Amino acid sequence: MITPVMRLSGFRFSRSLSTAAVFSLLSATALGQPHGTQPGTLRAPLEPAARCTECHAGDTTPAGQTYMAGDTWGPSMMANAARDPLFLATLTVAEQQTPNVGAVCFRCHSPGGFTSGRAVNFGAGLNAVLGDNDGVHCDTCHRSIVPADDANAPYLSNAQLTFSDAPVDGLPTRFGPRNDPAVSPRHPSLGSTFLRDARLCGQCHNVDHPTQTRLTADGQDTGVLFPLQSTYSEWAQSDFARRTDPQTCQTCHMPEVGGDPLPSTRIPNAPTRPGQRRHDLLGGNEWGLALLRAAFPGDLDAEFDDARMRTQASLRTAATVALIDPPTTGAAGSTVRVRVRVTNNTGHKLPTGYEDARAIWVQVQIGARVVSGAFVDDELVRDAQARVYEFEPGHIEGGHAVHSDFVALHSVVLGDTRIPPMGMRADARTAPVGRDYAGGENGSLRHWDDASFDVQLPAVAGDVPVTVRLMYRATTKHYVETIAAANTTDNRGRELLRLYNATNRAAPFEMTAVTTTVRVTGGIPATDSGTCSARPGATGAWGAWGIGLVMVPWALRRRRRAKQAG
Repeated sequence: MITPVMRLSGFRFSRSLSTAAVFSLLSATALGQPHGTQPGTLRAPLEPAARCTECHAGDTTPAGQTYMAGDTWGPSMMANAARDPLFLATLTVAEQQTPNVGAVCFRCHSPGGFTSGRAVNFGAGLNAVLGDNDGVHCDTCHRSIVPADDANAPYLSNAQLTFSDAPVDGLPTRFGPRNDPAVSPRHPSLGSTFLRDARLCGQCHNVDHPTQTRLTADGQDTGVLFPLQSTYSEWAQSDFARRTDPQTCQTCHMPEVGGDPLPSTRIPNAPTRPGQRRHDLLGGNEWGLALLRAAFPGDLDAEFDDARMRTQASLRTAATVALIDPPTTGAAGSTVRVRVRVTNNTGHKLPTGYEDARAIWVQVQIGARVVSGAFVDDELVRDAQARVYEFEPGHIEGGHAVHSDFVALHSVVLGDTRIPPMGMRADARTAPVGRDYAGGENGSLRHWDDASFDVQLPAVAGDVPVTVRLMYRATTKHYVETIAAANTTDNRGRELLRLYNATNRAAPFEMTAVTTTVRVTGGIPATDSGTCSARPGATGAWGAWGIGLVMVPWALRRRRRAKQAG
């Protein structure tokens, strides 16, 4: 599954820093990331994933299901964080606008590259043979520790992780979630509650802008860094974190494998354990997996397809859409009100994660006509009734807050209409902007949103379906084209645009839907089909088309009668 690489022989590494490491260290420190393991300081560098998958991959359940860590991790977005074409194109533009910022980005996306000092020069120094392209890999988590001599650790932002190191002439310890870890012939093993702790994930899944503070809409400096991602904070402020038995990131994103106890390694006589966790690390980026499949054809085609299906299945459980007292009848040509409730079932905002282009919206359709939330020419039509859940960054230009397309320039939160998780008690960093979610239980924010849509009924009598869908999109045509156009350093922008066109242009994904039927009364009798649905795919003037179809024969008969009477 992963190309084997040469093994590292021993761990006697020099503490002296290379020029690249010094450059990376100075860049990271200057950009306000002084905590955690710094470049060039590990005696035992983080190892390539191929070293781990020699033992922790290649086995299946008795039913033939892949479950081992190396197998399920390989086609994940985490494993490919350092070679994701969308990330790389965005990184290049960010480096063009803020030199050296890439070292901070790679601290999350390639911990091995960062700690080695090779995450410089737009990532051109990364070494695939040494595992820099392995993204968020085995050692990232299984060597992540909370240092005993730092009372402020762990640092829940910008991947300021501290990694276990090797004693002189020794091997670094790998930590697992069990108190009685299996003995490994490759490395020392210890149990660590940190592997079960949401803060392990929070080290990367809270991201503050390293150079830009957050400004108000009129340009006043708030004195705090601009929030690029707040997934951990959203969870920590929710009921999911406050429960007696907290529902952590690992609970949802690393589901347990059911059935009989299983080993975590192929080492002979390894103990079997119940509750082995998959390492799919499923998120919301279902299109990103198609992007990776297209970028690296023949690599993990079937695995990427399977990971995408699993991600889509997860997305279908992330929210519920329901109709509130839906209309049942209405006069032909009249307007009825369709009330919709969207409920967030996740432990963070909906959507969350990389916030620049992700969006969820409500699409309302009557018959074949989309009333609100249409998708035309690869873009969402933001009609007057559009209900969109998104984060919109901006910056100050000419004294006014305007939309920002580039992550390096973000400084203003123009809007944050994403649905909070259950029981969220937000702070200034995570509070909604542009939509009121007050009214949840015990003073918390609501984890649902109610929206109303005025829907005009057709002029044709009969039953007409009204369908409400919740649509999700990982990125937009505007974002991809803007990043591609701004890239002047390498071909990452052009490559992203090519792959975007080759992967159905990140078409929206239907998360969930609900349908009701409205009986139209008093209008023109329906055709023989007994329905008033329009031709498939019609999204334009559906009502006029339907009326015209029925009125034509009536008008011809009337004309013939007039001739006969004359």
